[in-house]
Formats: sequence, C-alpha cells, structure tokens
Amino acid sequence: MAALVAVLVAAGVVVGVVAWTRPDCTLTDMPFSSTTTDASAPDLSPLGLTPGHMVAADRVVDVVSSPEADVVVSAREGGGGIVTGYDAASGVPRWSVAVPGAGVRIAVADGRVVGATLADQARVFGLDAATGDHRFCAGLGAVDAPAALAPSSWAPVTLVGSTAVTAWTDVDGGPRIAAVDAVSGEERWNVEGRARDLHPAGDAVLTGAGLRYDLATGASSALGVEGSVAAADAGSAVLTDFRADALHVADARAGGLRWTAPLHGSGPDGGSVLAGGVVVTNDFVSPGLRGLDGADGTELWRRAADRLTGTSQRFLVADGDTVWAGGIGDLGRFDARTSAGEVVAVRGLRGLSVSGDGRVVVRLADRLVSYTPTAP
Repeated sequence: MAALVAVLVAAGVVVGVVAWTRPDCTLTDMPFSSTTTDASAPDLSPLGLTPGHMVAADRVVDVVSSPEADVVVSAREGGGGIVTGYDAASGVPRWSVAVPGAGVRIAVADGRVVGATLADQARVFGLDAATGDHRFCAGLGAVDAPAALAPSSWAPVTLVGSTAVTAWTDVDGGPRIAAVDAVSGEERWNVEGRARDLHPAGDAVLTGAGLRYDLATGASSALGVEGSVAAADAGSAVLTDFRADALHVADARAGGLRWTAPLHGSGPDGGSVLAGGVVVTNDFVSPGLRGLDGADGTELWRRAADRLTGTSQRFLVADGDTVWAGGIGDLGRFDARTSAGEVVAVRGLRGLSVSGDGRVVVRLADRLVSYTPTAP
C-alpha cells in the first residue's frame, strides 16, 4: 500500500542545492525542518472525528487533500515557496523542494502533485506525492509578472486524471490556457483563453466565466448561462449571478440552463457547493444554509447557522454526501440531503480540507491537525 503523505508549501528563505534542472525551470532540494508541536488538538468528537498527528505550520494560504497526500500552500516573501512531503500518518518529512515564481497553486490527485507559478515565465511542475521523485518542471510562455502577486492573480491549476490544466497571460500571445501530461509534463494543447479559476468537469474543465475546454483537444464551448462558476462535476455546473441575485445550474456537458433559484444575497465568497446531488448554498439573508435538489432546484431544507454563514462564513467544503462549513471560530458538519449535523467551537480555525476517504485536515493559526473518522 502506498504511503500517505502531507505536502507543505511553507514560507521561508530559499537555500539548498539544485538537484534537478531544465533550461526554463528549476526545483531545488531543501533540508528538512522540524514540524512537531506539543499543542493540543481541538475536540471534534461531536463531528465523528478522532485527532491524529499535528504539524507546526504558519503563513499557510490553502490546504488541498487526497488519499495520497495533503498539500499546504503558503506565500513566501519575494515569490515562490517550499514544497515538503510529510507522511500523513506520522508527520515525518519525506522530501522537500523549493519552487520558483510568484505564488504557488497546487492540485493533488492519484498520487501526483502538480503546481503552477508565475515569474518571467508561466511554469507548471509535477512530482510524486509519496517520494518527491519523477519530477518535471517546464515553462509554457513568457509573462510580465512582478516578484510578488496577490493570491487572486496567481496562475490557477487543476488536475483531472492524468491531465493538468493551467492559465496565464502571455507577453506575446495574450491570455492562454494549456494542458500538460501530469507525469511527463509534455504539453497536450495550448489555446487562447482566459481563466482566473478552473473547475474539473468530467472530461473537461470549466473556467469561472463559464467556458468549457475539452481535456483531450482544448476545443472550447460556452455554457450559455450568466454568472460565475462556483462548483462543477461531470454533469452539472453551479453559477452565481450576483447582478440578478440568482443561482443557476447548467448542463456541464452540453451547456444550457437547467433551473434557477434565488441567490439570497452575496458576500466576498459565493459559498455554493455540489455534494451528493445537492446544491448547498450560503444564504446571506437569513443567514443560514439551504439545500437545493441538483436535478430541479427544489428546496430540500433550510437551516439557521448564523455563526457559519452569511458574512461570517470562511469556507464551505463538499465531501461526498457531507458539507463542512466554517465560520469565525466554529465548524459544522452537515448531511447534504437532510441538513442533519452538529456545530462545535474551534479556536483559531483557518480552513479545512478533505481527502475523499474520510480523513480531514483542519488548519489552525499555527498548526495543521489530521483527523480520521471515529471507529463505531
């Protein structure tokens, strides 16, 4: 059985020796550092979780999890970051590399880590999540990017099967979207297109603006529905139209509107996810959560949760048939179809990621805590 690992992009000064290089991109091996902490883990037993190991981490921007790895991203002053592989069962570091460029975005799936950065070039890189081996790093096109970028300007990246997709603005070619092989880094296609966000949708990816790009060919088509894509799967795309105060669901394959429901206000984050065939959305008016049937938009439930929703909401994460909602110091777990669930106080809560196999990583102000489902 392959070892489970956690992957950390940590702030710090880049030192070390160059271990692997291509003409347009370099990954630099880094020395390991201690990540143990004696801090206590929040009690999440009411949510059905048992704490495991903890990893000391600060200045973390994001955490992405899978059964093979957890990926933690933090911005480093001056751009770039350090990517370190940690055993998910023990927290022991296995490998560490420095990544060049301004900002680092990462995706993890099927035992592979891929990422995108911007500097003099738009770069995409990949490596084995468990060992840090089988690496590639390649430039896709020239960019004119400052040394430091706000996270909203970082190059997006997503991983669907064996294909990684990213987007950037090329100095000569303008806005571009490209796909590469997630193992070899070989470019599969490179087409004109603009994307701040990318959403996996079966055999395609969707941009935030509602354009569909075929994974095999790069051919594009429009969903034909107003709004910004908030969530998607192989069959459906959820779009939020703030101007019309409407939530739309479109056919992710053929395009076209399926149904529309009131959005009930908006905030800094649209707060809508797809979970178990249900659209769960943040209600800014109540405030609370609503569950809408993904097939026809019928309201299945409405739940008051003022500490987790409205302008207090910090994240909304889909996990199979479950939805996790985080507020300022509170964490809730709910059944997507019935709203059954509990809320607990979590001091210093910053974020949460799910691996798809029941494991959950909670990000606190100064550490990451790995949880597994409590045995029956």
